[in-house]
Amino acid sequence: MASYEWTMSEGLKKKAELELGETPSVRESALQKLRERMDEKKGIVFNTDSRFLIRFLRARKFEVDRAFKSIVKYYELHVKHPDFFEKYHPTGIKHVLDDGYPYVLESTDKEGRHIVAMKTGHWDPRLYPITDIALALFMVIDQLVEDEAAQINGVILLFDLEGVNLSQVTCLTPSVARKLTSIFQNCVPVRVQGIHFINESLLFDGAFTIIKPFMQEKIRKRVRLHGQNMETLHEYLSPSILPDTFGGDITNYDSLPWRQAFLERDLRWQPSHEEGVLKKKNKGKK
Repeated sequence: MASYEWTMSEGLKKKAELELGETPSVRESALQKLRERMDEKKGIVFNTDSRFLIRFLRARKFEVDRAFKSIVKYYELHVKHPDFFEKYHPTGIKHVLDDGYPYVLESTDKEGRHIVAMKTGHWDPRLYPITDIALALFMVIDQLVEDEAAQINGVILLFDLEGVNLSQVTCLTPSVARKLTSIFQNCVPVRVQGIHFINESLLFDGAFTIIKPFMQEKIRKRVRLHGQNMETLHEYLSPSILPDTFGGDITNYDSLPWRQAFLERDLRWQPSHEEGVLKKKNKGKK
């Protein structure tokens, strides 16, 4: 098994140590302990590749127990929600991306964090379900954290809710909210550093009331509601990196180049056939 090799800048190295507690000795010790926990866990065949494991360790600040629980949940949720993960590949979400959401802005913020933006007002629930939008969002973030800098810096989520209507909001039932938050918080190892909403209406209050109980406390604390006040948004995100639709300086922003590049990437989106929760044998059969 190949050992992990640090290939990033000294600045990121210092940031990883300061914010995540990551040092070469901490990293190697955590990887060893994580693999030991995997050896002891029956019923799951794990991916033990260092780069795969480090994604979870960084998302959990190198707390081995939390990282291990997340990895176990990652495999268990693939079994629990096969209907969701069967489309977990670029062609499965192309129709959502073609509608223009989500997409990643060209520039990062001042902390080096990628910004994932989404405008959902024109989504037609009759054409495809809300889970397809969530699937696209999860996959876009999953692709971002292939980059180790994104694992350390984290990401920012930016939602424009202008035009959201009742037929859309009623699609977010408690069962759907529970399912999506569970998958996102356990299957996508990412440091969400901020969630910003603009142009939210009273309908949003009802939707947020449904999803809020299922969100981790640290995620809830990073939610910011700006309404139509772009000035408060710009306290967090500079207008120089935002499209004019978000009150920014960039006119005629085109997300097509990013979308094409995303769809062309050949990534491994799901556990291999050799990994995962082992099927229990039926004791009544030989």
